[in-house]
Amino acid sequence: MDTVLEEEALAAAGHGPAPPASRSSRDLELLPLDGRLVRLWRASHLIGTAVLLLLALAGVVVLWLNYPAALPWAAAAWLALAALRFWLMAWYPPLAYRAAGYRLDESVLLIRSGVWFQVVHLLPLSRLQHVDLQRGPLERRFGLASLVLHTAGTRDAALTVPGLDAGEAVRLRDHLVATLAGGDDAV
Repeated sequence: MDTVLEEEALAAAGHGPAPPASRSSRDLELLPLDGRLVRLWRASHLIGTAVLLLLALAGVVVLWLNYPAALPWAAAAWLALAALRFWLMAWYPPLAYRAAGYRLDESVLLIRSGVWFQVVHLLPLSRLQHVDLQRGPLERRFGLASLVLHTAGTRDAALTVPGLDAGEAVRLRDHLVATLAGGDDAV
């Protein structure tokens, strides 16, 4: 399904033969992101949920002070919001993890993500300008890093590969920098 689109994009970019339409989505081997990424996303969503629920609780209190009769409805809405956010926090990160991956060959980096809307980015390594390694406080806590790839252009000029083991991210960055230095048509 989505893998056929990825293979067609690779074929159109001159990186392999055109794929047969009957190939399954398992035929294209993508490297998975680190499994700790699910916990990182859940921790991030927990922080966002806590802020959202505190703001919503402040709204419930203001509503209760001005319209005491609305308290049961406002409390029910707050509880429904909390239940929805916690259900999404449990359900969505594993789905997003399974939908994401990357593949690097000698001339192109393929990055795939998205649960409902699958996004596939193809980055010809000859267009790569520089590579950054990002590690926020939560990423450091979980031993992860994100690789940010900068290209020439305005739309999608920076692509990110999130959720890499910190050591793997450094190794991949060093490999890409060596590829950058060895390429004769890179900017």
